[in-house]
Amino acid sequence: MVHTRLPIPCREDGSVDIEQWMTQLDLSNESHTLIKQACELAQVTGEDRHITADSNCFLQGLELAEILAELNLDADTIAAGIVYSAFRHTDLTQDDIKQTLGKEVAKLVEGLQQADNLHALLQPHAKSNPQQIDNARKMILAMASDMRIVAARLAAHLCLLRQVKNSSDKTRRQQAAKEAIDIFAPLANRLGLYYIKWELEDLAFSITNPDEYKAIAKQLDERRVDREKRVDHIVDTLKQIAKTAHVTADIYGRAKHIYSIKRKMDKKHLPFDEIYDAIAVRVLVDQVEDCYKMLSFVHDTWEPIHREFDDYIATPKPNGYQSIHTAVFDEDRKKFEVQIRTHAMHEAAELGVAAHWKYKEGATKSADENKIACLRQILEWHRELTDDDSFSAELEQNLFQDRVYIFTPQHDIIDLPTGSTPLDFAYHVHSQIGHHCQGAKVSGKMVPLNYTLKTGDQVEILTATKASPSRDWLSLQRAYLKTSSARAKVLQWFKQHDHETQSIEGKLLLERELRKNNVSHININDLAANAGFKTLEAFYIALGAGHLRFAQIAPLILDKVEKTTESKPIEIIMPVTLPKAHKRDGINIQGIDHLLFKLAKCCKPIPGDDIIGYLTRTQGITIHRTACKNIQATETSEVERLTEASWNQVERSQNYPADIEITAYYQPELTHHIATLLLNEKVPIMQLCSMNQKHSTLFKIMLTIGVPHRDNLDRIIKKLSQFSAVSSVRRI
Repeated sequence: MVHTRLPIPCREDGSVDIEQWMTQLDLSNESHTLIKQACELAQVTGEDRHITADSNCFLQGLELAEILAELNLDADTIAAGIVYSAFRHTDLTQDDIKQTLGKEVAKLVEGLQQADNLHALLQPHAKSNPQQIDNARKMILAMASDMRIVAARLAAHLCLLRQVKNSSDKTRRQQAAKEAIDIFAPLANRLGLYYIKWELEDLAFSITNPDEYKAIAKQLDERRVDREKRVDHIVDTLKQIAKTAHVTADIYGRAKHIYSIKRKMDKKHLPFDEIYDAIAVRVLVDQVEDCYKMLSFVHDTWEPIHREFDDYIATPKPNGYQSIHTAVFDEDRKKFEVQIRTHAMHEAAELGVAAHWKYKEGATKSADENKIACLRQILEWHRELTDDDSFSAELEQNLFQDRVYIFTPQHDIIDLPTGSTPLDFAYHVHSQIGHHCQGAKVSGKMVPLNYTLKTGDQVEILTATKASPSRDWLSLQRAYLKTSSARAKVLQWFKQHDHETQSIEGKLLLERELRKNNVSHININDLAANAGFKTLEAFYIALGAGHLRFAQIAPLILDKVEKTTESKPIEIIMPVTLPKAHKRDGINIQGIDHLLFKLAKCCKPIPGDDIIGYLTRTQGITIHRTACKNIQATETSEVERLTEASWNQVERSQNYPADIEITAYYQPELTHHIATLLLNEKVPIMQLCSMNQKHSTLFKIMLTIGVPHRDNLDRIIKKLSQFSAVSSVRRI
């Protein structure tokens, strides 16, 4: 379905008649002055700047503005569309626009420029990889601070397709068509902008598959007379039905766009003759109850095809679309489709999210109040816009809050957590790029390695063979690394490259401690083997790195040594047997396999946590989370009692206790809903209590649950956070 534009009205001298053009657009009186000023500005600056042989910047701006007006976008957006081509291709500046048309129009023009710059980066290296295409759509949405910019960018690509459809530049035609199918039409669909979606698809289809497009168009045209007679008969019958049902209705046949016919033929493996909804009739009524009344009469008049019935009023589509669709057999056993909806549903279906920007003429609200109401509607739409696929399922949560989308020099798109730095980017691409990073450029300019990346940045990492990680990169205060994966790779590098130094330091430390305690004639190889190390080198590295303390191997030394003189006393912490201390196969204490240990009650570590051991004087080793406040507060004199610990591979059949604090607004039965969720997730509740907070509308729920791993706990916390009454969820 390719849109046919009305000709732009011109005066006798060939110049555009702006007043007549504005009348043709049926613009509101309130927008008249701003739109006229935009036209005059674009005409003065862009009329002499030709983009093609038969079009200049001014005419391009008018075409874009016509589409934006069709979408009922506000006057600021239409004005931005009028001047945008002149802004891109002439000396017209943002300050000129701001001074003449106002701050809001200038801001929208700037947003369109950013979207165009993104498009320029995507265009030369468009990928067929579905993930890259998906990331491109996400990036476009994430970069737009105002959803009107997204709608305007879609309209701009429609203008481009109209412009290049007959161009001799085959590469440019194919590129524009591919982007329409891969990126812009799916975006328009998600936003409910079917007016743009249908034309984008049909134009792109006519470019990429001209023969197939012409074949379907020819079949439609050849049967036009018969089809029009059939549609007229169906419409007359429906009008009689509406009269009988005492329903006021507008009824008309509609054109089915060619690309949707082609997709249905492919999907159902049917020839053109059997695509029933190549003929479709639409019924628009005033009230929802009238929709169901008309549906009842339609099914009484014609035989319904039950498998082709969809009630999108009772269950709207993810993008908010509402309508009743039903297919029936007519008297000749030929199929056709009837769509029944209210006028309000029809406006929303045709204009999608753009319907929220329509200003009601004669309204008593101020422009500011209208804009505030509009923004609230958009935010509500964001909350409701969810789908099962990767593009829209986490649209608000991920795109607009916690992810940034970055270009590689090869124009691939990589998504990273918000707050990521060039170093995070480097380690995401490859560990060796991160290890040898010595600088970074963002969009061609040098930046510090702790620069915070923004969506749309193009990052180039500068490397050198002799460059290596700095310990400063691990500093939380300097914020070089945001992602835990990059931090882990840096830690691993230091662990591997410090071994030589650690081996020397470990050997010196052992010799010093043995001399201090008057110990000699000891077989170091046997000592290393008895401590659980396969090589002497590994034993020295563990001592040098601090993973193994001399106090931990003292009992082994006392069993083996021959002392040349009376030895000085060595404090040895011997294993003790206590009822609450028990061995766990899932924990590994570096250099120790004979001491008993238990999990600390203060921080309740679970598999997946970073952990550390504390060597007590009487109760073996207590395992803490490394972030435990008690561990962080360890006095200098006690640091020697800390020992490295880690989780081995453990079967996820055993539950470990974990404490959660939920802060929420009061809602009846919230505690019941939480308990039901945990029951459905098969998560045992060990303790649950709630408490009100003084002078606050919030209250707290304290939970202790049993989980086998940190991954399970993170998943439960995420699910608990999704309750509307819940303000925050955290582990304590």
